[in-house]
Amino acid sequence: MLVLTRRIDEILNIGENITVTVLAIEGDKVKLGIKAPREIPILRNEIYQAVAAQEMLAKSLASGLEPDSFQDLRDLLAAEVDK
Repeated sequence: MLVLTRRIDEILNIGENITVTVLAIEGDKVKLGIKAPREIPILRNEIYQAVAAQEMLAKSLASGLEPDSFQDLRDLLAAEVDK
């Protein structure tokens, strides 16, 4: 991991076509401006992880493999309906 110190309005270049500019520092938050080609997705890490999890689930469902937990859930729901 590269660790850098930047001040407001200072720029960081990533490759030839991505720039990151420090726009503001407010307490423990830093506002960044990112310029990149549209085809390069820029996501917060929590969004990136959620998208990756959804893609993995979609692949699993498309493959037709069903986790054992699905059958457990079906059994539980069937038991609730029978009550």
